[in-house]
Amino acid sequence: MFRQVKPRGGAGIFIFVCVLLLASSVAHAAPDALQEAPTRFVPETGMVLRHQGAESLVVVAPALRTDVDIAVSGIIARVTVRQTFRNPDDVWVEGVYGFPLPDDAAVDTLRLRIGERVIEGEIREREKARKIYDQAKRAGQRTSLIEQERPNLFTASAANIPPDGEIVVEIAYQQRLRFADDAVSLRFPSVVAPRYIPGNSAVAGLGGMGWAGNTSQVTDAERITPPVRHPDDGAGNPLTLTVNLDAGMPLALLRSSSHDVAATESEGRYTVTLKSGDEIANRDFVLTWKPDTGDAPFAALFTEEKDGDTYVMAVVAPPSGERSDAPRFPREVIFIIDTSGSMHGESIAQARAALKFALGRLQKGDRFNVLRFSNDTTGLFHAARPFDAAALSKANRFIDGLEADGGTEISGALKRVLNGRIGLSHLRQVVLITDGAVGNETALISRIRRDLGDSRLFTLGIGSAPNSHFMRKAAGQGRGTFTHIGNPLEVAEVMSRLYEKLERPALTQIEAGYDGENLPGMIPAPLPDLYHGEPVVLTARLPWHDGTIDLAGMRAGQPWRQSFDIADARRGAGIAKLWARDRIAMLMDRRYEGAEEDEVRLAVLDVALAHGLVSRYTSLVAVDKTPARPAGGALDRRAVPVDLPAGWNYARVFGGRGATPATLHMIGGAIAIFLAGLTLLVMRHRRFA
Repeated sequence: MFRQVKPRGGAGIFIFVCVLLLASSVAHAAPDALQEAPTRFVPETGMVLRHQGAESLVVVAPALRTDVDIAVSGIIARVTVRQTFRNPDDVWVEGVYGFPLPDDAAVDTLRLRIGERVIEGEIREREKARKIYDQAKRAGQRTSLIEQERPNLFTASAANIPPDGEIVVEIAYQQRLRFADDAVSLRFPSVVAPRYIPGNSAVAGLGGMGWAGNTSQVTDAERITPPVRHPDDGAGNPLTLTVNLDAGMPLALLRSSSHDVAATESEGRYTVTLKSGDEIANRDFVLTWKPDTGDAPFAALFTEEKDGDTYVMAVVAPPSGERSDAPRFPREVIFIIDTSGSMHGESIAQARAALKFALGRLQKGDRFNVLRFSNDTTGLFHAARPFDAAALSKANRFIDGLEADGGTEISGALKRVLNGRIGLSHLRQVVLITDGAVGNETALISRIRRDLGDSRLFTLGIGSAPNSHFMRKAAGQGRGTFTHIGNPLEVAEVMSRLYEKLERPALTQIEAGYDGENLPGMIPAPLPDLYHGEPVVLTARLPWHDGTIDLAGMRAGQPWRQSFDIADARRGAGIAKLWARDRIAMLMDRRYEGAEEDEVRLAVLDVALAHGLVSRYTSLVAVDKTPARPAGGALDRRAVPVDLPAGWNYARVFGGRGATPATLHMIGGAIAIFLAGLTLLVMRHRRFA
């Protein structure tokens, strides 16, 4: 017979805490275990584990293919994305797919295609759209929902896909293309890269089907971490892509740095396709063309009239090849390089090469330092020191020893570098070299905005699928620029162009006006500095249809001015939606200033609903009115896995096919604490028995 012993207070509390730690560790490592559900994910395969009493059965997720058509007019793109969900199983399913889009995409169209029938989607507040979708799903109606998780990350849901059947979800968006370094570039992201999810506790938040659990720092982690197919399981998610390009002027260059393409030309218009026909969706598609502008400045004003207002988009860039003769100021340059696990392989090699190239451009009188970060942050020097041969040699040895492993704790590096200093003796520039694979973007951008001081932050995106939204927004808040290196062969060319910007800004103190007054509704406000080959681009909403828009600034110490007559502007479709997208982004930025969430939500709803755009607070939903699934029939919810971005190492990100090393350490540590507490209890029992 066992004698019941009541633990003394201290031991009882200790064991209680140990049990909590164990539960917390397991919950954080494997959030799916917190709740029993008809289905759950096996993150490493993208399959679904369906429970059937005491047994489990692995079933296949829906197959997906993506077809993209892009029509370009000038620097405006209209993009149509068709996602075909095919159900290879013998049960009715709901497919859920996390996919990326450009962070400045103005998503305004959803169509649900079922055979020859087309159901148009409608814009609704996000909660209302979800209720409409869920109701239709339960009623057996084929339905689709498009939700924004981040400005560059969306979720497509398609319910009631019949056995061995398919549903086509078609979305469309408007985008202003990037004009930089005397060239226009189009980027179509095709895969959601795994993101580092900080936070030590599992929390209730927005539910999803991702491989990571919600944490105190990323409360929607379940919605931004779609399951990743293991490379050993082969590739999936094929992509086809066609670009119809009308640049509006002759081209001096047309190329893709990411894919092999085929291009044909007819009457000044170009058609570009993937040479192989289709590709695996595991890297961003990048197409670049260079207008043959000669020696004249490239200047254009586009307008669109809508609901009594005039929407304008102004673009001003220096002539091709022009470089400022402004004096070169001594600089303090701090390089921050990401050495986390997602940077393993091609990415860390590119980052090392870019960093060495940048150091080689420093001159006498400059100061510099190099910091690396993953789980922690370490520096080459305690503080920035003057550039000389000895310092360069030590820096190169430091760079050669960099290895990629661990988490993406950018915050610690930013905290060490950005300290709000004002009135610096040197032009202080911070260069952040990373893939930006993080989930806590808002907190990081808030830190940049708060602590920047007189520094300038430039972001250098590395790898096949960088988090462009975070990189671009961080650079915008840092009054710098975002640059991407997607190909190891581009390192010298891209870094050379970047350093031309860093060394000599082309235009500063830029202001815009309308007939001598401030330009109403202008975005961005204030205007950023102008760097070589990178034009000023602004949008505005005016209550008038004529007048003059003026841009003014300082160039090489002298006044500069450029004027546009609205009456002479080129007509352009979609300008209103581009302004609305810019306006929504500006309103969302108020969160970094501490604005209340509800205040931001109401302001965004006014713009998004009026212009029919998907946002954080609005979604597109489409419903087929005719029920398809038999009454009482089961519906399985399954996620479509994404492919690992090209050049990434699965083991460095997830730790192999099973639990990650971090997860195992957390569980093992918690068990060790529990056993230690149990041992203490036994010893105390023997002592007092």
